[in-house]
Amino acid sequence: MYRTRTVGNHPKRVRIIETFEVVDENGKKEDVDVVREYEPDYLLRYGTNPHQPSAHYSNGLPKLSEIKTGKSGMSQTNVEDILHACEILKYFSDPACAIMKHLNPSGVAVRSTPKEALEYAWNCDYQAAFGGVAVFNKPVDMDVVNSTKGHYIEVICAPDFEEGVLDSLQDRGDLRVVQVSGIDKLPKYVGDEVQPNIKTLEGHLFLETPYLTKFRTVEDLLPHVVSERKPSELELRNMLNAWYVCSSVRSNGIVLWKDGYSLGIGTGQQDRITAVEQAIEKNRNLNWKAREKNRKRGSYILFGAAIASDGFFPFVDSIELCGKAGIQAIIQPGGSKRDEEVIEAANKYNMSMVFTGERCFSHH
Repeated sequence: MYRTRTVGNHPKRVRIIETFEVVDENGKKEDVDVVREYEPDYLLRYGTNPHQPSAHYSNGLPKLSEIKTGKSGMSQTNVEDILHACEILKYFSDPACAIMKHLNPSGVAVRSTPKEALEYAWNCDYQAAFGGVAVFNKPVDMDVVNSTKGHYIEVICAPDFEEGVLDSLQDRGDLRVVQVSGIDKLPKYVGDEVQPNIKTLEGHLFLETPYLTKFRTVEDLLPHVVSERKPSELELRNMLNAWYVCSSVRSNGIVLWKDGYSLGIGTGQQDRITAVEQAIEKNRNLNWKAREKNRKRGSYILFGAAIASDGFFPFVDSIELCGKAGIQAIIQPGGSKRDEEVIEAANKYNMSMVFTGERCFSHH
């Protein structure tokens, strides 16, 4: 069932026409059509589930090219995982890796080499990473290939592959290898040129401006500090990176981050405190299991970490939980009726806190 392509009847191309009313200098109104054409990239193995046929179309960046196939090709979920990973990796210029499962990152890391980024991203949640999609923002070399041995990875995706890499992966029958271009050109900051996102649901269609952040550098965070203790430069960097990752985590979303890599991710919860508990408890449970199996994970302790929340904290319970766990920096939108109580709780634990004034919900 999972290795067989599900055949469907798909259009040769998709054309979307948007009609805008334009008023000229004489006050005359006129309808102007803007046409967007989506060309087929390739048929997918299947859609979200094996009985759902699916095809992939594109008209912009990032561009994907499957250069090694397996398992009858990629599914829609594989492609969506890649695209959501690109939405994370676009913020980072240093070597970075995002490992994706069900359109959410199980781990993200920014390190000195792609190999190190893979190892740290994998170890963030080595249980969830099983069967994931590993996406890089830098070329993959043989060090990365050797690090993937013993890991079950569905897809490896990168801008390029150094000599010998593709040959060495040919014996991995199910593995798909995808080349991606244009990650660094994706819009990310307020003011960047964007196309609206299109979402359809049961005969309804939404056109939404994509999420863009106003925070380009750590200096942009300084005017938004609300705690008594001002964050250190390292805390600011941890908060900013956590915020970037959190913007691509399904709401309610929480990201724990320290020294260039995620420590735990809480995702898809319907209340804030459970998302916080999920991220913290995942980290603790994996640390216990790692010790039992003599697995290297000692650098993933929570003390000194930053936490990003895609929405405000409605109560102090999450702050109390963070303080007791040793988390030292918090970045969140603010805007709760209990903001003053939340700030007081952060001060109680000598934590630094930033109110971004922007929310980064993601309902993918």
